[in-house]
Order: sequence, then C-alpha cells, then structure tokens
Amino acid sequence: MGQCLNKIRLQYNFRLRERIEAYEQVKAPLMGAYSDLETKAEAYPLTCSVSKSAIYGEPWKISKDGVAKKRSSYEQQSADLPNLKTERPWYKTIPSQPLQQMLRQLDDAFQRFFSGQSDFPKPKRRGKLRSFTYPPGACKFKDNKIKLPGFGWMKFYQSRPFPDGFAFRKVTVSKKADGYHISVCLEDATVPATPQPNDVETAVGVDVGIKKLASLSNGKLVANPRFYKRQERKRNRLNRAASRKQKGSNKRRKAYERIARLEQKVANQREDYQWKIAHKLVRYDLVVFEALNIKNMMKRCKPKFDEEKQRYVKNGQAAKSGLNKAIADASWYSLRQKVRVLAERYGVLVHEINPRHTSQECSACKYVSPKNRDGEKFVRFVCSK
Repeated sequence: MGQCLNKIRLQYNFRLRERIEAYEQVKAPLMGAYSDLETKAEAYPLTCSVSKSAIYGEPWKISKDGVAKKRSSYEQQSADLPNLKTERPWYKTIPSQPLQQMLRQLDDAFQRFFSGQSDFPKPKRRGKLRSFTYPPGACKFKDNKIKLPGFGWMKFYQSRPFPDGFAFRKVTVSKKADGYHISVCLEDATVPATPQPNDVETAVGVDVGIKKLASLSNGKLVANPRFYKRQERKRNRLNRAASRKQKGSNKRRKAYERIARLEQKVANQREDYQWKIAHKLVRYDLVVFEALNIKNMMKRCKPKFDEEKQRYVKNGQAAKSGLNKAIADASWYSLRQKVRVLAERYGVLVHEINPRHTSQECSACKYVSPKNRDGEKFVRFVCSK
C-alpha cells in the first residue's frame, strides 16, 4: 500500500504538469510544424493549440448513437492509462481503480479552481498524498473481511455495523500514524426532506467561543476540553527528544512517529467530542450559527513601523498567536460542518446570520450596547422588558 501511494502521488504530479502545460499552450501557443494526417507532409506552422484539456490523446469519442462528442479532460487522461502501463511496467503492480479515481480528484481540483472555491492545484509532496479511493462496487465485504482489488482479502476492525438498507458506495484507504484505515461511503435513499421555515417548532442559537466551546440560546453551555493544549507539554518533550536524534536515523524516524500518534490521538478525541455535540444540536428543528470568517480572525497582524525610530515595533502578534492556537484547537468550522451533515440526515434546518452585534443586541428592544455583555453572560443594561 505504501508503494501504491507513492506511485499514485507521482502520477498525480505528472498529470497535473500535463494539464498545466495544456493550459499554458492555450494562453501562449508554441510555434511548430503541422503535417497532413494522410501524406505526413508539412503544411503550415502551428499557431493554435490542438486541445485545451490535454497535450495528447484523442480529443473526440463516438457515442452509442454514433455521434462524435468531445472528450473531457478526465476522459482524455483516463484513456491514456493503458499507454502508461506499457511505457512504465511498474504501474501494472497497482490496481487501476485508484489511478482512475486520482484523475477524478485532479479534475475536481481544477473545477473548484475555475469556480473560485479553491486555489490553483499544487503538486503533492512526499507524505502529503496519504489515501487512495475505490469506485462503487469495486470492493467486497464478508463479515470482518474486505476484498480490495490488487491486494485481496484482508481482515479489518469494524468500528460499527453497517445499517440495513444502505448501499455501499466508494471506499477510501487512508494511511495514518497507527496504520491503515478504510472509510466506507454509504447511501441512504430514505433521507427526510428539509423542513420549511413555517414548520419549525423548536430552535437553538449557537455562539461559539474559547472558554466555552458553545453557548446555547436556551442557557446551556458546552465545555471546551482543549485537547491540543492538554498534550502541549508532552508534545514539546517529544519534539525536543526528536530534534536531538541524528538526521536520517531510525531513532529519529521512530521519534517523529510517536509525535504523529500523539497528534492523531488529539484529532480523534476532538472528532469524537464534536460528533456527540452535533448529535445533541440536531434535536432541534432549527440550528442558527454565526457566519464567522475564521480565516480572517487568524490572520497575522500587520507590521507597525515607527517613523521616528526608523524601525519596526511590536504589533501584538506574539500575544495573538496564543489566541490563534485556541481557535484552531476549538475547531469551530469542523463543528459547524458536522452539524450540517447530521442536519441533512435528520431533516433539520441550519442557518447562518451576520455576527455583527449579536452578543450586544437585546432581543426584546433591539438596543445595542457593549454594556449588555458581561463575560459570557448577557445583561440587559437599559431594557425594561
């Protein structure tokens, strides 16, 4: 599986470079010789790109009804996989389904870039690509065994049984600090419809924070365990021990593996805790969050330059770094995403509002004042209602 991950990563970078070269060819076509397909004779210089999607491959396909259609970027690169295994025979040792799914992931990355949802796709460094995927129907299950194409039958620990009536979809194999994990995507056609605003009977507002993970509108508080901060002392000790080891040695590698297992433990604790909180929140018909821009909240402070002293002065970034760690440890966005996943399953409505003055505005008279806020409690400063 380690060799499979390494070969898929190399192929991802190769296909990415191919798409980039095709993209550059459209912007600035390279001059070259054009030849007739029948006579092979040079006709005139090439002044335009042959294909916008790939630098090779047949750009057209014949559909079942005999109509010629243009291939997509994914289809052009996928049709070249047999040639890949001929030119590089070592790719025959890994299953073909993960290679095809890798091309889909690359195509999705470009689609998100063109739609403005993410940045331009970047090459995967060693250790960054740590999973591969099988399409629906490729894997088989029998008791506590799974059959992965290219690897055969193997035992696995099943965290919970598969619900009845669910259809098996894609299977993802991931490499983590304590071994390999598989995640099975299930499909349920009996998902309830999302209720309309007129059908809402119970609602809850969620105000996320640092001292308390969330303050609910019904007066309840959700504690923030701060799993990352709990292990900070042990993490620093392991980092100092790893830095003393000789570079490239097995002891240094094992030391960093212990750090990775500690980080995975923290992630597992946070995931388990947030799923439990999310299950409690979706008991209401409507869950309201603040539309916080967490990325801007964790931005670095702008540098301050003193014109008199002609040097940079303190800008508060050292103090803000502790706040950024606390925000990352709380993982507000992850909690909100988990609530959205469960809301779709149970037919719950999730809404986000503008966070401006939400902690200072009185719900009765709409009076806004900083004095309405006393720590984590709301105090009506002027309102007589």
